[in-house]
Amino acid sequence: MIAATGLRWILTALFLLPALFALRATAAPDRASADRVGHVLHAVMAAAMAAMVWPWGTDLPAGPQILVFSLGALWFAAAPRFRSPRPASPREGLAAAVPHVVMMLAMAWMAAVMDGHATASGGPGGGHDMPGMDMSGGGAAVTMSLSGAGQQGTAVLLSVVLTAFGLLWLAQAFDRARVPATPLPAAVAEPLCHAAMALGMALTFVLLV
Repeated sequence: MIAATGLRWILTALFLLPALFALRATAAPDRASADRVGHVLHAVMAAAMAAMVWPWGTDLPAGPQILVFSLGALWFAAAPRFRSPRPASPREGLAAAVPHVVMMLAMAWMAAVMDGHATASGGPGGGHDMPGMDMSGGGAAVTMSLSGAGQQGTAVLLSVVLTAFGLLWLAQAFDRARVPATPLPAAVAEPLCHAAMALGMALTFVLLV
């Protein structure tokens, strides 16, 4: 999907770092089961995004991705009641869950869009356009772009929302880093990785427009 080699590698690194962090957090001995599930989902999401920026990413089966990320959205919506410690209030739990739910749904949507692109083009060598998709790409940076108003609008909206989430996570990481008693590896790295994931996804959606 990303034609510019340099940008492709930058995005790959931006997505693989959160994936590695999530896998490391999953293996930590002090993690609750609910937290482990969340970290596994984040690792899968980051790995899928890293794959999507490469030409072979469109060849990955979309059905399993859509299923996993849709179930992931449901999990994050329900997860606050299983987390330890539990949120102080339902509103606090909902506020913490919404960004992760949106990111999972955004992944499911992107997998569906990419699947439509691969199907309409007949695979890697195809040359047929699909409705709402410009196979030539919107510029030198990409090999495909959205041309339908509905899909473009969705991509722009997701990009704006994900950028907001990313900036909020960055602010959270900076706030935690300023607290002398904060354990930096655990408390600061997690929101930083969430921010990297959200901002990388936002950039990817912008490139599709």
